[in-house]
Amino acid sequence: MLRQFREQDFEPYLRILSDPGVRRHLGGGDAPSREDAWRHMALMAGIWTIRGYGHWAVETKAGGELIGRVGVWFPEGWPEIEAGWMIGSEHWGSGYATEAAREALRQAFSVLGVDHVISLIRPDNVASRRVAEKLGGVVEKTAMFRERETLFYGYTAPPS
Repeated sequence: MLRQFREQDFEPYLRILSDPGVRRHLGGGDAPSREDAWRHMALMAGIWTIRGYGHWAVETKAGGELIGRVGVWFPEGWPEIEAGWMIGSEHWGSGYATEAAREALRQAFSVLGVDHVISLIRPDNVASRRVAEKLGGVVEKTAMFRERETLFYGYTAPPS
């Protein structure tokens, strides 16, 4: 299920952001403070107001457990509109990222009307690379982004 973030998502969101496996692919570093995690979740919610699109909270259909976030966004400083995903490590390999990101790309192409979307993925993030490739993404370039080597996967809108 894809939906907007809610206040009660905070504790599970903090837990996901604090997971060392997840952190490794988000740029590493220490787990966020509670305050930083709150601000990050508020950013995910607030970008919808500013841009009209963003990352959804992803929850399981059975039980309504928050398991991550997926969507498209284009924050200040980003090279292009991006389809991105972050799923808690206990749910890796379940297909949630692929299923939700497919919907994010559909939104970008058919609702927002863009013709090109990227995903920024670290070279060692094999699972996210597989997701991007399942979605039809191809590596368009490798470049430094935020001081780390990054693969720029690109997706092109299907012909209308």
